[in-house]
Amino acid sequence: MASVKFVAVSQPLSGILHYVTNREKTTQRLISGVNCVAESAYEEFTATKLQFHKTGGRAYYHIVQAFAPDDPLDFDTAHELGIKLAEHFPGYQCLVATHMNTAHIHNHIIMNSVSFEDGRKFHQSAQEMRQVKEFVNDLCREYGLSVTESKADPKRIPDWKHDLRYAIREAMSCTSTREEFISHMEELGYKVDWKPDHKYMTYTTPNGIRCRDSKLFDETLSRESIECYYRLGGVKYLSAAQESAQMNNEPTPMLRDVLIGMGAVSLALMSLASDDEKRDEDFFQQVYYAMLAADDIVELIRILRGQRNHGKQPWEQAFDYTVRKKQDDVNEDDSGEDDLPTPQSAASFVPEFYGNDYESEEDYDEEYARNHGEDDYDEDEQCWGMGMGM
Repeated sequence: MASVKFVAVSQPLSGILHYVTNREKTTQRLISGVNCVAESAYEEFTATKLQFHKTGGRAYYHIVQAFAPDDPLDFDTAHELGIKLAEHFPGYQCLVATHMNTAHIHNHIIMNSVSFEDGRKFHQSAQEMRQVKEFVNDLCREYGLSVTESKADPKRIPDWKHDLRYAIREAMSCTSTREEFISHMEELGYKVDWKPDHKYMTYTTPNGIRCRDSKLFDETLSRESIECYYRLGGVKYLSAAQESAQMNNEPTPMLRDVLIGMGAVSLALMSLASDDEKRDEDFFQQVYYAMLAADDIVELIRILRGQRNHGKQPWEQAFDYTVRKKQDDVNEDDSGEDDLPTPQSAASFVPEFYGNDYESEEDYDEEYARNHGEDDYDEDEQCWGMGMGM
């Protein structure tokens, strides 16, 4: 893959020519002139401006063509690609220099702003930039290098990007760790560049197209969302969320639903943690599941206040809720699988006698009286106080 960009002019023509030809960054064989002689580029650029009386305004354009570190490319081939890019601007004098002093090979192209053929000044436009990027992609395909999309548009998603998003979700739906995710994507024909010191995740399609996670235009597939998902256990977390929904007779959430629900809460909680704590997966899980346990308690209090299931008395609602929670625990214990840590069941906060079988409300009241005495009974609420400040 080669990225190409026009760099803002920051120094005079003589200064930029000296910078790009610095022998600490390149060698003589990697410096070439297109429509001029490299050694006399300054004089030739100046002569063209004087000939057409266009010495004012912008003196040159600075183009940087950078290649992906993992592309099979040597310095001479990179320089050849730089010359071909310079030839894409017919009628303009260019100096091409390939730099060797960084982790990624890149070309500097200094182009005269005035055409030596007709004196026309070059003007960069959005359309020109798109054409340049398409030309560079064509060169990369010709040389067997990866390519990048010339213009990412959230309203016009190409088929290859739809396929990539589908592959990412498929891999997330059956893997528990970052390593498993990368391996599964490779089985599907995709390469994944996911390094701790990089801001983005970069995918390479089977056809050699490179795409950052930010260009997928789906927040649930951002690097932050995927990292959060695997901190919570990946597919184990997804399965736990789906099983919980089924036990509560709720619609089974899909991966996207789970990611949306997880993302905002987790990121907000972790914004309070230190950098070391954020990298600690155990700490992350403890914070998240502590939040879920608190959610359980809030749910129980709402039920006891009679805000749900108005057809039943509060004590009956609490009883049903407790039985359901305990049944969930029994099912988990019988599975024999090593599940993720689960929030402490809200049932543990309910007095023990809730777990007994009662045929009527009167049986329940008698049991409470034997344990707590007659004074705790609230005639107005028609239920026994639980000491929870209701």
